[in-house]
Amino acid sequence: MLPPPLEDPTQINFTLERETKNTVRFAEDGAGQPADHPGTPLVGTLYLQKQAHAKLGSPKRITVTIEAKE
Repeated sequence: MLPPPLEDPTQINFTLERETKNTVRFAEDGAGQPADHPGTPLVGTLYLQKQAHAKLGSPKRITVTIEAKE
């Protein structure tokens, strides 16, 4: 059985996990998941280029918005 459809747009929170050579690795927060999809990661791990991370002010937490475009 498939989970219910996501709200559009959907926001997912991520917390900095560690830095790699050229990227910053973020892990999806369990608390940042949509209420109708508890315990099911929608993205999982997100890698952000260090240059982009620095331009954002080097945050420890980020929010990603997913919106369907047709």
